Amino acid sequence: MKPSTFQETIENQFDYICKLAVEDERKNYFKYLSRISAREISFNEVEDYVLNHFSTVDQYETDQKYFDLDNTNVGVKGELLGKGLETLPEKKRKIILLHYFMDMSDAEIAEHLNLNRSTVFRRRKSGLEWMKKFMEENAE
Repeated sequence: MKPSTFQETIENQFDYICKLAVEDERKNYFKYLSRISAREISFNEVEDYVLNHFSTVDQYETDQKYFDLDNTNVGVKGELLGKGLETLPEKKRKIILLHYFMDMSDAEIAEHLNLNRSTVFRRRKSGLEWMKKFMEENAE
């Protein structure tokens, strides 16, 4: 049985609409690809500061110097800083570690160590001066 001309016309119209839809999708896809390629650049054209955002540096426990602070290990990065803190007297080292690594104020440190606040301030100041001198002398 041969299809009627009306049915054939409907099939031809449907076929035409499907082909238009596929063609429009193809055009949209190529527009999308051109927009992406306009924004893409190769890795050799990327600046170093941008690449550094995507890089990581491994951190190992052996890269830090650890100090015992009231049964808490405080890790200090930097070999020179660790050596400088190691050579400080225990009283000054403890105050500097509490202030800079435990974020305690002079008043909190004084209360924690049963000292006057002015004593804590003087020891912290003299310890920092000594550390500055030590690091300037031993800097490479």
